Parts: sequence; structure tokens; C-alpha cells
Amino acid sequence: MSALVARFTSLPRSRLIIGGLALLMTALIVTAFLLESRWGYTGRSVPVVFVKSWPSTRTGADAVAEQRAEIAAARARAAESRVYIATLRGGARVAAQTQYDAYLSAQPKALQPEGFKPK
Repeated sequence: MSALVARFTSLPRSRLIIGGLALLMTALIVTAFLLESRWGYTGRSVPVVFVKSWPSTRTGADAVAEQRAEIAAARARAAESRVYIATLRGGARVAAQTQYDAYLSAQPKALQPEGFKPK
């Protein structure tokens, strides 16, 4: 042990400082990885947006027909939801109705059922 102490005392002070800083940086990096693995990265998340792709032969009439079909399907899903909510009782019905109203309020006007009034 005394040989190890003698070895460190014979080193120049600059080498000890550089060695200490190297160990400190390594410890900081390892600590950062451990903390990140425990709580996760909290940085900004970028949403992924998918865009439909249509052939060049698509006409305006095709686009209008597809849009009408999407609106009809959305309104049919909303009607199914209203029928299901009507079968519920008590707190489950209130919670489901609140969630239904919040979902429809976030939809574009064209996709909302006729007569829907956001609360």
C-alpha cells in the first residue's frame, strides 16, 4: 500500500487533477444514464402525421364522394355511441356522456352529428 501512495505522491499535480476530472466526468455520464433509465427522457416528443396518398387519376368527384362517406361513417359511429350510452346507468352513464361530448367537441363541425351542441 505504501508503494501505491508513494507512486501517487511522485506524480505531478496536473496529472492528478486531469485524472480526477476524467473520473468525475465518467461518474457524471454514468449517473445521467442511470437517471434517464429510471425516469425516462422528458424531452419534446414530435407527433407523427400520416398523410393519405392518392393516384394522379383521382378526380374531384372521387374526393367529394370519399369525404361524404367519411362523414357518414363518423356520424354512424356517433349514433352507435349514443345508443350504447343510453344503455348505461348512474355514474357510468355520466362519465361516458362527458367523454363522448369532449370527443365530439374536438371534431371538425362536418364530423359532428347534426344538432350536437358542445358543452
